[in-house]
Amino acid sequence: MIARGGPRAKTGGRGPRVNSALTRRINAPRLFHIIRLNPGISQRRLSIEADIDPATVSIIINNFEQAGIVRRVVDPPTGRAGRPTSALTLDPRSYLSAGIGIEPDTIRIVLAAIDGTVRADLAVEGSTDPLVARRSARSGLITALRSIRARQSDLIGIGIALPGLVGLAHTVVFAPNLGWHEVDFVAGLKVGSCPVWIENDVKAAALAEHLFGASRDVSDFIYVLGRSGIGAGLYVGGELYRGVNGLAGEIGHMKIVPDGRACACGGKGCFEAYASERAIITELAERGQAMHDLDAVVAAAEAGYPPVIQVLEEAGAHLGLALANVMNMMSPQRVVLGGGLARLAPFLLPAARDRIGRDALEPIRRDVEIAISGLGERAAAMGGVALALQKFLDEPPAKQAASRR
Repeated sequence: MIARGGPRAKTGGRGPRVNSALTRRINAPRLFHIIRLNPGISQRRLSIEADIDPATVSIIINNFEQAGIVRRVVDPPTGRAGRPTSALTLDPRSYLSAGIGIEPDTIRIVLAAIDGTVRADLAVEGSTDPLVARRSARSGLITALRSIRARQSDLIGIGIALPGLVGLAHTVVFAPNLGWHEVDFVAGLKVGSCPVWIENDVKAAALAEHLFGASRDVSDFIYVLGRSGIGAGLYVGGELYRGVNGLAGEIGHMKIVPDGRACACGGKGCFEAYASERAIITELAERGQAMHDLDAVVAAAEAGYPPVIQVLEEAGAHLGLALANVMNMMSPQRVVLGGGLARLAPFLLPAARDRIGRDALEPIRRDVEIAISGLGERAAAMGGVALALQKFLDEPPAKQAASRR
């Protein structure tokens, strides 16, 4: 946050000068999210909450109003001295962001209003062929738009979230569970003039957890998502940590069993080879318990079926070992479980907590909360929504509006 001043640039012999445009650009997303979380807030209160000078707030809010993002409702005159107060709220009718969650078997498309309210939620068949998956995602997005009678021009951005390594150049470097290597998935996916962004599914889901979930007030947390694989989004100091090449957070490939089970990445003994949704279903099948999806596993576990309980306890112990290692290394305030790990948490966590108690340093583990994400099956797609929204706010909204007229 840049408060009461902001970035400064030296000019000639006049000393430092405030770079007002950069200050407004950096502070616009902060003001947007304060309004989103506090609908009806006054502009004066907004300035106090954000600790940003009133003049800067006024310029940013005027830009928001011109872009149609914010509505101002002025109280009727009371006859008292002074200006009437006004309430600021986001206009949910102004724009839509699209989130597309890619998995080998399913592609999920979510359309959300600018305040994060879901307007459409559609699942279509997935594919490990990138061309087929791209066509399916694009046609599904158009179907979702039609289902709510929205136009392509209503979109401010499309965010794609998939289980793989996404580099800073926005290409899929390696997605072992999809079988992709150096794939430019964004090419050919555009809808109208809407920009398209792509991110690792767990990093995107962590961004959604921070914007829309229960970790809005937490600056240091680790979001662990498990489905076909396992990955982590690392929030450090209120920012998503990507590493020097954008690939940070691949805890699913942490080696927890030397020379253990083969992993889709080509290695052995990886964490996700023991605790991902796919790994659990595969292990059950090898023990003669054929179950085709997570619903069947959950149902059997809830019924107390011993073979399933045993496999989940073993997976929970592996989960605990991995989390203990991450806690010792990062010392986060919170660890959030999402995806299949969230659904299986009641059966995984007892063994996981026992292992954490043995392997995580006591001064660290006593301050770490383990929480369950409320994003559910929409986690990756909502991550795409959050990604598109953040990218939109990176550019001054007034300019966005001008380019759309």
